[in-house]
Amino acid sequence: MSTTTTTAAPSPGWFNRIGGRLLARQPVAQSAAAPAVQQDAVLERACPTLSILASALRTPHGASADELGAALAANKVDADLDRELVDDDGLPVMSARCEQAGDAAVREEIAGWLDSYATPAPRFSDEMWRALVLGTAVLRELADRAAGLPAPDEGAPFTLQLALALPDDWQVDRRQAASMWYRQVLAQAGWPAARIDVAEPAAPAPFIARLAQQAERTSAPAATILLAFCSHVGQQTVDRWSANGTLFTSFHPRGRIPGEGAAGLLLAPAADGAGIAHVSLEADACDLASTSLKRLSPQRLNTLAGRLLQGTAIAPAAIAMVVADTGADTRHALELMEFGGATTPHLDNASDIVRLGPACGACGAVPFVAALALAAHAALEQDAPLLCVGNDTPDLRALALVRPAPKREDTP
Repeated sequence: MSTTTTTAAPSPGWFNRIGGRLLARQPVAQSAAAPAVQQDAVLERACPTLSILASALRTPHGASADELGAALAANKVDADLDRELVDDDGLPVMSARCEQAGDAAVREEIAGWLDSYATPAPRFSDEMWRALVLGTAVLRELADRAAGLPAPDEGAPFTLQLALALPDDWQVDRRQAASMWYRQVLAQAGWPAARIDVAEPAAPAPFIARLAQQAERTSAPAATILLAFCSHVGQQTVDRWSANGTLFTSFHPRGRIPGEGAAGLLLAPAADGAGIAHVSLEADACDLASTSLKRLSPQRLNTLAGRLLQGTAIAPAAIAMVVADTGADTRHALELMEFGGATTPHLDNASDIVRLGPACGACGAVPFVAALALAAHAALEQDAPLLCVGNDTPDLRALALVRPAPKREDTP
């Protein structure tokens, strides 16, 4: 492979409109309410770290982190009434629809390839096709970036792992077909099949944490593309959610808004250099019984923040912004705000704590991966550390610290 640089530094703009005024302030004293950073703890337990070399997005409100950030800054990310989707009374429901999901040419390309190489070719619903199309666009963008990674000077050949965060409700034949097609996308970008590994992590956050731990124990040259893609913009989903009482309506404000999108990250062992973000992540499983609670405690997120900030030697007052996957459930939004008040009291809840859930709707793992992509973009743009919160799913809480990688020292 030819040697190229990694992601170029993002253009300035949207972050300044969200939380930029914060960075113009002088450093503030660490709040007593925030987790203390103890150097002894740092020495005992350092958090494993990965590099985010590149990211790509396809969301209802932006096809890049910069576009999505600008929409968030302008407060133009609310779901809309969808005339194609109706509830049991024939009234339109709210949805977060992505225009790129309807790309007929890409859909025909995928269908033609699967008809030739998948035996038998699986049947996909319109929602599934939309998800595959969005995932294809993101993967092609990241595959091109990965193709430019420098090859090792000697030793084992470079390996690319493709980690697919597939929609939960896809059956085995559809999962296998998606895996086959996305392998083909990588092959189109020049990756030999023998140097591609495919994994299907149950959730992105624990997978990233394990990947970081593994990267510290091996020196084998490798990179990972983590790809999340999903679409629930379809009448089938609306009917199913309406029947089981999980559809968002004015009578059920804790329900889910059908959404769709795709998001991906190009991850590698931690390295220094311009245009590279570092991510360290902590995650804990939650008791599913919490889904019935009227109020959710932020204590688990607070605990994760304490471990993460101690393990990375970052003071809470240095955090410039919080990006979260939090969706329509008001309990999760309140949990996020209470977490921000305890861990980053110097941030403004209205402008410095950003929720991606309303911008994406309910679409599986996409909002969390998109939040990481947005956090990496903002960290590089402002040269400051950010926190990324995952609290949209009932059984998991995740917290990531995303910060610019140290610049490489020039050697004579």
